[in-house]
Amino acid sequence: MMEEPITFKNREGKKLFGIVHIPENSPSAGERIGINLLNPGIKYRVAPHRLSMKLARRLCQKGFHVLRFDPSGIGDSDGELPENFPIYDIWGRIQTGLFVPDAIDSNNFFIDKFDINKLILIGNCGGAITSLLASAEDPRVSGLCLVDPPVYLLSSNKSFADTIAEKGEKADWYFSEYIMKMMNLNSWYRLFTLKTNYKALWKVISVKLQKRLKSPTNNARSAYDLETLFKEKKLNRLFFKSFKKFFQGNKPILFVLAGNDPGIEIFQNYFEHHYLKQLWENGRSKKNVDIFLIENANHIYSLTEWKEALLGKILSWLDTHSVEKF
Repeated sequence: MMEEPITFKNREGKKLFGIVHIPENSPSAGERIGINLLNPGIKYRVAPHRLSMKLARRLCQKGFHVLRFDPSGIGDSDGELPENFPIYDIWGRIQTGLFVPDAIDSNNFFIDKFDINKLILIGNCGGAITSLLASAEDPRVSGLCLVDPPVYLLSSNKSFADTIAEKGEKADWYFSEYIMKMMNLNSWYRLFTLKTNYKALWKVISVKLQKRLKSPTNNARSAYDLETLFKEKKLNRLFFKSFKKFFQGNKPILFVLAGNDPGIEIFQNYFEHHYLKQLWENGRSKKNVDIFLIENANHIYSLTEWKEALLGKILSWLDTHSVEKF
């Protein structure tokens, strides 16, 4: 196994930097399967807790060529992120395709330079939505693995309390975080010195109580059409549009979800249990869509057991579909 530093220019002429992991053998005779492992949001190519690097090395050991690169304005690559933008707006721009051109340019470089026959995109969070949006524009993508993809749009027009989500999609996660802070003296100091975000604290508590009092059978969500959900829940229209296009191509897609990710309930309620359920009821085949939940894992898979569960699922999914030639 070899790790080769690479540079290439994107369509704007900016030099992008990355690493290609080169295996000794390919998993499929006569084919060279390449995996473009996209960065999580504004994090650089190593990812928190070195997750991308660990995943790339494990994949390379299994015979896959793996590319990790920094898009423009990230890590070692040229360029800058949009100036004077609040962080929520930058995240929102990522969710609507900020890094998609660089992703496609990296696919071009990867395929041409390393003679890749089959291309798979893997991404976590912002990298997941970039992977999905890029797949809608690049027909060479033959498989997707999306880890904790955001389904809703972030914007600085919403306060932190507002992002807890209407009707409590994130309230359970934030409530557990506040409970843990009760053991921290510094948190109590912030509370009594008026430094706590009281609006957010009250929103979490009130939404949590509403969820407890609400009857589980009193749920009108099933009556919502998708257009209503786009407007009321700020769901990302491009997420659904890109998924539909990729799904109609009969290509395999894996979703991996962390049980304690703040966005998991939104994904489950409005995509898995609403949108996908309607597809299955209309007779569409489930065989190419795999959803895997890692109980108790957080968004960055900080514990070894969570990392291993994530890596194990991705590897088993790749093994299954590489046999089918993607």
